[in-house]
Amino acid sequence: MVKKGDEYSFISLYDEKFNPVLASPDFEALHRGEVLPDVAKSQAMIKEADHLIFIYPIWWFGQPAILKGWIDRVFSNGFAYYEDEKVFTPHLTGKSATVFITLGTAEQVLVQNGMELDNFMRDMTLGTLGLVGIYPTKVVPFYAIPKISDAERKAMLESITL
Repeated sequence: MVKKGDEYSFISLYDEKFNPVLASPDFEALHRGEVLPDVAKSQAMIKEADHLIFIYPIWWFGQPAILKGWIDRVFSNGFAYYEDEKVFTPHLTGKSATVFITLGTAEQVLVQNGMELDNFMRDMTLGTLGLVGIYPTKVVPFYAIPKISDAERKAMLESITL
């Protein structure tokens, strides 16, 4: 998946036991002009990156709570953007992203029920990544994961290119 010579960093929110709760200590630190260590680590990795890759399952038409909490804590005012009562300025311009998602349902079932991919990915692609300047964003869906064979899943993985 990674071209020879490319460098990458990896964050596994579950392995790191990342706390997804945006709580008082986060706001207190931001008010003091500080960033909590777990947030600072992620922000440093994002700052160094040219291209971000997100890999997650779609649960109830959105990302898992731990990823949503990571975004809430890491994409903070002053880092991912600047906002006051008069202006909103994205700070992550010049970066792009690929979002790999898995879904439990077949694409045709979603489409038949008016649930096209763009309808439920807008929060991530436009409302989160696009808002802070990360563009373009490519979404790569893998449908019906629990319902397909191991060989089909393997073919999906082998089809991944960046």
